[in-house]
Amino acid sequence: MDELPKFGRGIEEVLIPTFGAYEDLLKAKEADIRSVRRETHTYGPNPRQVLDVYLPDHQPSTPKTVLVFLHGGGFYAGARINEGYAEGLIFGNFGRFFTSKFGVTVIVPDYRLLAHGAKYPSGGEDVKLVLDWVKGSLATQDGYESINLVLLGNSAGGVHVTTFLFDPAFEAARDELLTQGAGGAGVQLRGAVCLGTPFHWGDAHDEAIRAYLGAETVFENSPLGKLQAVIKQGSTSQLPKVKILVLISELDPQFLFQTAEEFKQTWQDGDIEIKILEGHNHISPQLSLSTGIEREEAWGVQVAEFLSSCASN
Repeated sequence: MDELPKFGRGIEEVLIPTFGAYEDLLKAKEADIRSVRRETHTYGPNPRQVLDVYLPDHQPSTPKTVLVFLHGGGFYAGARINEGYAEGLIFGNFGRFFTSKFGVTVIVPDYRLLAHGAKYPSGGEDVKLVLDWVKGSLATQDGYESINLVLLGNSAGGVHVTTFLFDPAFEAARDELLTQGAGGAGVQLRGAVCLGTPFHWGDAHDEAIRAYLGAETVFENSPLGKLQAVIKQGSTSQLPKVKILVLISELDPQFLFQTAEEFKQTWQDGDIEIKILEGHNHISPQLSLSTGIEREEAWGVQVAEFLSSCASN
C-alpha cells in the first residue's frame, strides 16, 4: 500500500503497477485462497452468464448472508477469474476472505461486456438473472431458505448494480426482493455497496462509455441520471429500504468523490453512507483481500460490518 501514491490517481496509469505490487502478496497466500469451496453454475443462456459461488467452511445459522460481487472493467474488460494474473487467484481471494472470516456466501458472476454485445441496460439484466438464480437455485438448498442479499459493485460493476436499483425496467423484480417474505424462498435484498463507482462522467465520455450507455444518453443512463428520473416520477417508495454504502479509495480520481456527494445529496430519502478507504487506489481494494495484512484488508472488515447492519435492519 505504501507504494500506491507514487502510481498516481488515473485509473489507466495505476492499473499495471498496482497489479504488480500485489501479485507476490497473493501468491504467498495461494494455498489458503485455493482452499475455499467453489462451485460454478450458469445463470443465463449467454456463454458469459456464468457465476462462481464461494461457500463458507462452516455454515452459520439462518438467515444466510449472500454477497454478490460485480467486478469492474470499464464495460469492456474483467472476469470472475483473472487467469493471467497471480496464478488466477483473483477473485478467489475475495471469496475466501468473506467466507472464512465472516461466514458469508459470495457469488462472483461474469457478465456481458461490449465484446459480447453489452449495451445499456444489459448490466442490470445480468444482475437480475443472477438474482433469479439465487432465488431459483441457491435458495432451494438446505440452510438457504432465508437469505439476506447484498450487492457489491466495483466501478462499472457498481453502475450495473445501480441500474438494477433505479431503472424502471427492473421495478417488479426489485420490489419483489424488497418486500419482506415475498422474495422467493425468503430472499430479501437488504443493501448495496458501490466501490469506486462513477455516478456520472460529466463531459468525459470515452469510447467505451458512449458505446455502452449510448452516445446521446450518457448522463440519462448514468446512476445519477436514473436516480433523478425515478425521483421525478415518484417511484422510489420501496428503495429507501435498501441501505447503500459508497466506498471511495483515498487515491481514486477526484471526480469519483464529487459524483458520490452529488448522488447522496440528490437522494435525500436514501440511507446512504460514504466512506473513504485510506491508502487505497482504484484497483487495490479487490487485490488486497486475503493477503493477511490488516491494513490492506480493513476495507473488507468495513464491508462485513455493513453486511451485519443490513441483516439486523
